[in-house]
Amino acid sequence: MKYKIILWVSAFLFILSLFFFFESNKKLDKLDMSKVIDYSDINFAWEKVNFDSKNFFNKEKLDKELNITRFNIYQFVLYHKREPVYFPIIEKKLKEAWIPDDFKYLAVAESWLKNDALSDSNAGWIWQFIPETAKRHWLIINDSIDERYNFEKETDAAIRYFKKLHLDFWNWTLAAAAYNRGENWLRRALDDQKVNSYYDLYLNAETARYIWRILAIKYLMINKYEIFNQEDLWIQYTVPKTKEIFVSDKIDNLKSWSQERWISYSSLKQLNQWIIWDNLPKWNWSIKVLNY
Repeated sequence: MKYKIILWVSAFLFILSLFFFFESNKKLDKLDMSKVIDYSDINFAWEKVNFDSKNFFNKEKLDKELNITRFNIYQFVLYHKREPVYFPIIEKKLKEAWIPDDFKYLAVAESWLKNDALSDSNAGWIWQFIPETAKRHWLIINDSIDERYNFEKETDAAIRYFKKLHLDFWNWTLAAAAYNRGENWLRRALDDQKVNSYYDLYLNAETARYIWRILAIKYLMINKYEIFNQEDLWIQYTVPKTKEIFVSDKIDNLKSWSQERWISYSSLKQLNQWIIWDNLPKWNWSIKVLNY
């Protein structure tokens, strides 16, 4: 009898969860994308995308990514909430480097702005650097430190890479595609196919979708309050007040070090994820702590 009651309760809860899922989706999907999109405004890094008869498949490519991104609404809400934590820093650094603002959407395409994102190929954090590429762009990675997990330093490395790729291709869209696929592979594809535009290339599935995914993310993030109900986007995350402690001596035990200074070890680790273990070698380090 007890087993039957548990089964009935489980079935009821499952049906109830399905009901709320479909009801929330009805509420969130307020507009049909085909009715609101203005294709003449679609561009990446100031390069307009053509949707004429010579580029027949482009509308379908964009529409596919818009719908995939739009219907993954719970993921969209999460990176919408993370936007104020990361975008202001990215935007400032891009502007200072004279890189188009659209490159901030690469961070969303790469990691959904998740600060614990790690791929099967060991590409890590917001900008999804693999260790070899990270080291080439001046990030420290060793047994104690992984600066891919230092957001400001990782963003600086991404910007150095963007500038290098732009020098290689003299086109921002191709630079973004090369960030995904690798400059050597993309150069071979351009040479083999005798074209000079991303939109004319026949590419592997991931890179063929990459710029279209970014365009979809850009469109939805700019127009989110027209496409989704405002109340469903919830409150966004904020950046905590922090201060920096500069350390030059070796730290053998970070737990003891933080306890001696009345610093929360948990918050210290969250703010300094680049410290892999509980020790730091002798060097000039800047450690973030909560300022309250």
